[in-house]
Amino acid sequence: MTELCLNPFFLRVLYLSKIILNIMRFVVPIVLIFKIIIDVYKQVINPQNEDGRKKIINRVMASIVIFMVPTLVSLLTTFISFVVSYSPNESLNVCKEFSNLDYIKELEKNRTEDEIKLYLGENEQNYNSYELQAEAIRKIVESNKVSAGVGEYANNHNMIACGTGSTYNTGLFNAVRSAGYKTREGVVAAALYLSSHIDKHIPYFWSGGHLHSYKDADGALIKDYGENSIGVSNKWGCPVRMDFGGTNKQKDGVLYPFGLDCSGFVNWAILNGGYYTGGSSEHISVGTGSSVFSSIGDIRVQSVSAKNAYGKIKPGDIAFKKGHVGLVVEVKQDHYTVAEEMGYDYGLVISEISYGDRFTDIVLMDDFYSSYKSNTPLWNGFK
Repeated sequence: MTELCLNPFFLRVLYLSKIILNIMRFVVPIVLIFKIIIDVYKQVINPQNEDGRKKIINRVMASIVIFMVPTLVSLLTTFISFVVSYSPNESLNVCKEFSNLDYIKELEKNRTEDEIKLYLGENEQNYNSYELQAEAIRKIVESNKVSAGVGEYANNHNMIACGTGSTYNTGLFNAVRSAGYKTREGVVAAALYLSSHIDKHIPYFWSGGHLHSYKDADGALIKDYGENSIGVSNKWGCPVRMDFGGTNKQKDGVLYPFGLDCSGFVNWAILNGGYYTGGSSEHISVGTGSSVFSSIGDIRVQSVSAKNAYGKIKPGDIAFKKGHVGLVVEVKQDHYTVAEEMGYDYGLVISEISYGDRFTDIVLMDDFYSSYKSNTPLWNGFK
C-alpha cells in the first residue's frame, strides 16, 4: 500500500477526509451545544417537561461521541504506527502525514513532467540519434581538416616533438578499444588516430618501424622495436642518424627526425590494432618489393587487382604498388581512402584513390585477421 502515498488522487481524498473529520469533531458539537443551551433554557422555564430533559442528555452524549470518537481513532492509529513495527495501517498513517496541499501539488507537478517526458521520449530519441549522426559528421570534417595539414614538409613546425609521443597513448588506447581490440576495425582506428585524429605531423623516416637499431644525435643507440612499436613512440621527432641506405631525400650518415616509413606505418597500425605475438621472431612485416606479397609471417593472404577491387576491398586491407604500401581506411563506390607514409616531403597523409590509380593491388586481409595468433602485447596500455 506504500505506493498509495505517491498517488495524488488518493492523497487528495485523505486531505478532504481530514477536513470533513475536523468539521465533525468541532463544528457539529458546537452546533449541538447551542441547541443544548436552548433546551436548557426551555427546561428552566418549564422544569416539569421530561422530554426536554431527555433531549438535553441525548444531545450532550451525541456531542461527546462526535468529538471524541474521531479523536480517539486518530490517536489510536498514531499509537499503532509507533508501537508496532509493521501493521496494515502503517502506510495509511504515513500517507496521512503527507496528505497536505503542498506535497500533493508537488507530486502532481512531477507526474505531469513524467508524462510529458514519456510523450516526448520517442521524439527525443530521434533527436538524439540525429545529434549523434551530426557529431559523427563533424568529427569526420575535423579529421579531414587535420589530415589536410599533415602532408607537409617533414621538418615543419607541427611535427611531433621529441619525447612527447607517449602523451597520445591514452587517446590511442580509447580509439582502438572503442572500435574493437584485435579486430579489423581496431587496426583502422589505430591508423586513423595517428594519421588524422592528432594534429601532429609524424615524419617519414626510411626503414622506421622495422626491427633495426639507430644512433641519435649524441651517438646513443636507439632500438626500433618492442616498446617503440607498440603505442606512440617518444623517439618520433627526435634527430636520428640515417644508417640504412636511405633515399635520395634521406642520405646516409645525416640526422633526420625519426618516424615511420610506409611499411613501418602499416606494421604499426596492425600491431596497435591488437595483432602482436610479443616475439621478435614472429613480428609483422609487410613487404614493398617488386611483386605483391602473399603472406605475412606464416599466414597466407590473397590479393586482387586494384582496378577490380570494388566489392572485395574492405577497410583494414593493404594497398600495394612496387616499393610502397598503405592501409585502406574507407571504401566507397568510386574510390577508397588510404592512410600512408608518402615520403620525406609529405610524411603521413590521408589520400583518396580511384580504383586502378597509383596502387596496383589490394591485399585482402580476412585470412590474416581471423588466423593471427594472439599473445600479451608489450605495451601495458593494451593488457
